Amino acid sequence: MELWKQWRLGLYEKALPDNLNWEERLIEAKAAGYHFMEMSVDESDERIARLDWSRKEVERVLHFSREAELPIESICFSAQRLFPLGSGLPGGEQQALKLLEQAVRLAACMGIRIIQLQGYDCYYGETSGATTKERFLRNLSKGVAYAASYGVTLALETMENDFMNTIEKAMYYVKEVNSPYLQVYPDIGNISNATQYVCRDIRAGKGHIVAAHLKETVPGKFREIPYGAGHVNFPFAIRTLWDQGVRRYVAEFWHLGEENWREIARKNRLFLQEQFEAAMKL
Repeated sequence: MELWKQWRLGLYEKALPDNLNWEERLIEAKAAGYHFMEMSVDESDERIARLDWSRKEVERVLHFSREAELPIESICFSAQRLFPLGSGLPGGEQQALKLLEQAVRLAACMGIRIIQLQGYDCYYGETSGATTKERFLRNLSKGVAYAASYGVTLALETMENDFMNTIEKAMYYVKEVNSPYLQVYPDIGNISNATQYVCRDIRAGKGHIVAAHLKETVPGKFREIPYGAGHVNFPFAIRTLWDQGVRRYVAEFWHLGEENWREIARKNRLFLQEQFEAAMKL
């Protein structure tokens, strides 16, 4: 079997212009050579409103997905920055769990199997500490139990913060909750900024990594770095993931207003394909 057919690469929704509708978005992702799309539910009112989609609205998007022959297979749930699971702000806990339960129901309705959770115990106006960490674990356990009832996997993303910037730190919570419905979905760029021992950190998640974000970074900067312009060693990271059985990846980059966004999407896919080919030679 050809290497390209042994693994699958998805496209992060925000890599395409915001003004595209779902039909256009899926068609363009397919044309650029990606295998699936990862939906973003971020802090914007427009994307949070997706959590309240009616069945008719869901069916409309699924129709476009079938027509384009490109599935939506995961949700990047960055709306959690508004209400992290460890939040101590008034009403924060309740709102955090409500949003997560809504995301689980949306995923189940759409046939999405993985929700990438943000590794934040707190964010706006709060400081991480023993109380926020304990609250995060308590509410994470509740969220995982709810997701388990729908057969949806929650997976912790490694972030840019000290709380959860490595797989090793995420694995503490995976082991504490101890459920098949809580796993790890690392961001290789963020890990590369957190430790020089990237491959060792990836091995810390052996058997629990469901997918990986392939994102470029430079020291101290975590977003909007073009592929090849940063310090991420993609071949070594990919090979370590591959040897642990990881076969599902997402190209995470952002549309920044470029007019040649179609060309960028295609070239980024080719760049990552080359990284896989290099990884297999290690």
